Amino acid sequence: MLSAGVIFSGCAQSQKIQESGTAKEITDRGTVNTTVRKNYIKNEIDSFNSFYQDQRVKDYKYAQMKTSPFAFYRATAHLYYKDLVNGIIPVPSQWKNTADISPWIQGDLHIQNLGHFENNKGEIVFDLNDFDESYIAPFYWDLIRFTASVYLIKDEVGFNFSSSEQDELALYFLEEYQNNLTDGNNQELTISNLSGFLQDQAEEIMSEQTQQKLLDKWTVIKNGKRVFDFTNEKLEDLTSSDEVELASWNTYLSDNSSFVSKMGNAYFTVKSKAKRLYSGLGSLGVKKYYVLLEGASSSQNDDIILEVKEERQPSLFLSGLISSSLYSSYFSTHGKRSVTASRAMLKNAEDFLGIMVSSNSSYQVKKISSYKFGFEPADFKSKSDLKNFLKYAALALANAHNRSDSQYNPLYIPYVVRPNILNAIKVWSSAKTTLRSLAKNYAAQVKVDYSLFKQ
Repeated sequence: MLSAGVIFSGCAQSQKIQESGTAKEITDRGTVNTTVRKNYIKNEIDSFNSFYQDQRVKDYKYAQMKTSPFAFYRATAHLYYKDLVNGIIPVPSQWKNTADISPWIQGDLHIQNLGHFENNKGEIVFDLNDFDESYIAPFYWDLIRFTASVYLIKDEVGFNFSSSEQDELALYFLEEYQNNLTDGNNQELTISNLSGFLQDQAEEIMSEQTQQKLLDKWTVIKNGKRVFDFTNEKLEDLTSSDEVELASWNTYLSDNSSFVSKMGNAYFTVKSKAKRLYSGLGSLGVKKYYVLLEGASSSQNDDIILEVKEERQPSLFLSGLISSSLYSSYFSTHGKRSVTASRAMLKNAEDFLGIMVSSNSSYQVKKISSYKFGFEPADFKSKSDLKNFLKYAALALANAHNRSDSQYNPLYIPYVVRPNILNAIKVWSSAKTTLRSLAKNYAAQVKVDYSLFKQ
C-alpha cells in the first residue's frame, strides 16, 4: 500500500548535482549559478510546454508568465517539484524519512486555486477548486507551495505591507492549518460558516450572479435555440480533431450513469459545443471544451454549461520524487485520478463530476458554476482581508487533507493521516518556522527565475 516512506524518495542535499549534463553548485541557502540556472529554466520550460499544438496559445501563456513573478509561479509547478529534489528547496532529511504523512494533496496550491463555487446541494462554498495536479504525497508540499505564493503577491495586492507583516501572515496560515487539523471538525465552508471578508464576498456573489448571467456571457439565442457565442474571443468552433475527441461523449454519460438516470436523458441533450481558449495559466494549452446541455426543460433559460478539460500526468511525477509504479494500477486514466482527487478532498463534490475518455486523452467533466469566483491578488484591499482569506484557506486545506485518507478510500491511503501529520509538526524541530523559511527563500528564488525567464 501507498505510504510516505514508499512514495517519497527525496535525494540528499548534495553540494554538486547534475542537471542536463551540467554540474551546478548549490550553496546551503539554495543560491545557484545564474548562467546555469538561466539555461536550466529555459530548457525545463521549453520541455514542459513542448506538447503545445497551437502556437497562439503558447505565445499567450508566455506573455502572461512575463507579467509578474506570481504569474510565473502559477505556470511553473513543474519547476517547484524539480527544485524539491535538486536541493533548491532544502527539505530536512527527517521530514523526508517520516512515514504515513501523505494525504491527497492539491499539488499546485496558491491563492488562486481556492475560491467560491457550488457543491452538490447548490450551496455556495469556499474550497480548493483545481485538482489537475493532485495526487498522494507529503502534506508539507502543499504548505510550502501555498506559503510561497503569500510572499509572491506582495506587489500585486491592493495595499502596502511590510516584510515583517509578510512573515506574520505566512506563519499565521501555518498555525491555522495546524490548529484546524487538531480540531478535525471537517466542516464545509458555506456562507454560514464564513465571516468577514470571505463571507461578504460570498454574499455578494450569491446576490449578483445567476445562471442567466452565466448563459448570457457564453451563449446567444439563434433561431429560437441557445448556442455558444463564437463572437466571444475565448470561444472557438470545433475543428475536425476536436469533433473526434467529443465523439467520445457517451463515455462520460456511462461514467456518470446514476446521475444521468436520475435527471433523465433529455436533460443531457447536447445543444452546442465549443473549444475554450485562453483559460487558466498552469494548465493553459491542454484541450478544453464547453458543452451546452438542455437542462431541466425545453426553456432556453435553464441550460447547463459543462467544462470538459483534458487531464495530464501531475507535475510531481516529473521530479522523480513519487513512484509511478502504483499509479496505473489505481487509475486507468489521468481523468479518473483528477476526479478521484476532487471527490476525496471535497466534502460534497458536484454531481456532474465525471470522466470522458477518447482514444487520445482523458478529461474531467464538471459543471460551470454561476457562483464560480477565484481571487485575484488585487481583490485584497487590506491586511485584514488577506488574513481572513488565509484563515479559511488553512481550514479548507486542513479539512481536505484530513478527509482524503482512509476515511475516503483505504485503497489509496490505508491509514488515518491526521494524527501522523500533527505528531510530525510537533516532533520536527521548529517545523512551522522552517516551513516559512523554505517558502520565503523559494519565493525569492522564483523572483530570480522570473527575471531570468524574461531575459
